[in-house]
Amino acid sequence: MASTRRRAGRPAPLLALFTALALVWPSACVLPDGGGGESPDATAAPYEPDPRGDEWTPCPLTGMERRECRGVTVPVGGDGHETLRLALSRLPARDPDRRIGALVLAPGGPGLSGLQEAVSAGVDYPRELRDRFDIVGYDRRGTGRSHRVDCGEPRGALDRLGTARSLRLVRDVTAVDAAARDYVEGCRIAYGPLLARLGSRAGATDLERVRRALGEERISLLLHSYATVAGQVYVTRHPERVRAAVFDGVVDPDRPGTSYVLRTLHTRQELDDEQVPEPTARAVPRDVPPDVRGAFDELDPGPPPLALFLGVHCTDFRWPGNVRALLRELDGAAEARWRTRTVARDYAPCVHWPGRGEPLGAVRPAAGDADNEADLLLVNSEDDIRTPAAGAERVAMRFRAPLLTVPGKRHGLVGFGNECAERAAVEHLTARTAADGDPDAEPDPDAGLGC
Repeated sequence: MASTRRRAGRPAPLLALFTALALVWPSACVLPDGGGGESPDATAAPYEPDPRGDEWTPCPLTGMERRECRGVTVPVGGDGHETLRLALSRLPARDPDRRIGALVLAPGGPGLSGLQEAVSAGVDYPRELRDRFDIVGYDRRGTGRSHRVDCGEPRGALDRLGTARSLRLVRDVTAVDAAARDYVEGCRIAYGPLLARLGSRAGATDLERVRRALGEERISLLLHSYATVAGQVYVTRHPERVRAAVFDGVVDPDRPGTSYVLRTLHTRQELDDEQVPEPTARAVPRDVPPDVRGAFDELDPGPPPLALFLGVHCTDFRWPGNVRALLRELDGAAEARWRTRTVARDYAPCVHWPGRGEPLGAVRPAAGDADNEADLLLVNSEDDIRTPAAGAERVAMRFRAPLLTVPGKRHGLVGFGNECAERAAVEHLTARTAADGDPDAEPDPDAGLGC
């Protein structure tokens, strides 16, 4: 049996050193006293240079000697003036004379390490992307080296939901509600206003801060799995800042939270049958430099904390208004009992989570703004159980974007060795070069779809 925190998210690329599902350790954050949770240095792996500086500092790896790191200050959001720091890395283009710009990567989860993704990209992403783009990765807020959020596991009446005989007939709903409130209050005491601002809207705001830190007028994007939600928000807010974007394994946020979360749970047998890799260590290619191998050891996330999933999912999706309604909705779901009980145990705090109440719904470009839309390409496996093709189709229709569906069940295509998807992504991200200087040039909406 799997939990959402073990199963949800994008596995590392096919040749990546380790599969990861969440958060590395340190934090470089400027929250008020009591707003940082556990000491970020208690479990921090060594990593140099310290990403708290505002300037790019060399952080080379064997085979990636020009790699650079820095921190980016972002507002927590809301009425206060609190800020936190995002850890950012950049691997300059290998062929400076043919450089197109910055390609910002973001893995899914939520909770995968963007720093680790960028290191992986330097090893096994298509060569044309590594040659012509600065490869940029960062840990999103609440994860890894960008102020990791962790409030522990459900306890007491919440934990007992995982083995309840019937969710509809839970005797002491008041005790469950009190336990959910206590869990949320403990998180609030530890992390303050950040707790209400972990969703994809905040993620889109952070991405704009990353663009500014890069000093780029426009950026290119390659976003995977759950990161495509923040990507949808970003391209609706800042279409003029997106040169070209590829969304790989597309999540449609226009659905109830219970519906989405129930389908992120899978048994080992289901994952084996659907060809979805387990989130465990992979064989390390023999030609990987020792320093790169060491970087993956240092950046390898621990088990993804429940609080991060709650902070993202409770905010992004629609949820019932009280615990009793949540239990009834889950009890009526046409899913295996272990799934409904696991979601009840983990997600009952959503009814009290700060910042909920404004779900994303169907993210779409502003009406009548067709001339100012970002240049998107969506790719998805036809039978992906993590991000079903039907959801990708709905997102493609909203954004009037081409969708490449690839036969098979694999979750994650670009950077996973799928030649068809990688060829389409490279063509889409590099074909805009000629049009960049010509405002009248029309991109081919079917570019890269000949698989």
